[in-house]
Order: sequence, then structure tokens, then C-alpha cells
Amino acid sequence: MLLATALLLSVTLTAGLCYWYLQCTRQLGMAQSEVARANNNRAAMQALASEAVEYAKRNPDIIPVLQTLGLRSRIDTNQPAGSAR
Repeated sequence: MLLATALLLSVTLTAGLCYWYLQCTRQLGMAQSEVARANNNRAAMQALASEAVEYAKRNPDIIPVLQTLGLRSRIDTNQPAGSAR
């Protein structure tokens, strides 16, 4: 009887740990997909900012907008030395 009780307890704990492991694995997969999505969004925003800075070289009317977004230093560092404003 004692061995049967120990076996039942062992099987119950093993099933609980298996369920816990599966839930943690599912949460990890969801977190990894969210991180990948955030990285893709960040890369897209960086590409957009770079394109906007390049566009500002041809059309300076956009510079005030870029300065409000905090891209002023990127514009200043990308300008040639002779064309400072």
C-alpha cells in the first residue's frame, strides 16, 4: 500500500511538472515572437529615420520636423564641413 501511494504521488508530481514545463515553453515561444516583432519594428523605424535624414540633405524644409524627433545630431554630423548652417 505504501509503494502504491508513493507511485501515485510520483506520477501526480511528474504530470504537474510536465504541465508546468509545457506552459513555460509556450510562454517562451510567445515572448520570443514578441521580441522578434519589436526588433523588426525597430529596424524599420531606424531605416525610416535614415531615409528621412538623407531626404533632408536634398530638401531642408523637413529639418525642423526631424529636430523635434531628436534626429538633429544625425543631420549635423552628416553635413559636410563647409555647409554648416
